[in-house]
Amino acid sequence: MVLRKDLLSIGFYKLSAFHGSDGPLNYRIEMFKVEDGVDEKGEKKYKIGGLRLITYPGPYNYDNTDDSLKEAKDFPFEAASLDAITDYLNSGVPLAHINERLAQSTTE
Repeated sequence: MVLRKDLLSIGFYKLSAFHGSDGPLNYRIEMFKVEDGVDEKGEKKYKIGGLRLITYPGPYNYDNTDDSLKEAKDFPFEAASLDAITDYLNSGVPLAHINERLAQSTTE
């Protein structure tokens, strides 16, 4: 079971991604940015787009897991989203999706 306190504070995600696991479920939470026009020099500007939760099966880490086994879900960049992420991780939905993707990958 993932606890809300384990996901740290919202400010952490401005600096780094967070990696965690709960049994066979591995996850990564990261801030993502979106384009926000161009500046006076003609260079693209970016703003915070939100938090992205990426779930994937163990036993391998994020970088060594095939992208086809990863699933992303986006949330607004706000403290309440960490509560929503905790609830989602504990709902059983991510684990069910992982089991489906693993079953598909073994039949291909």
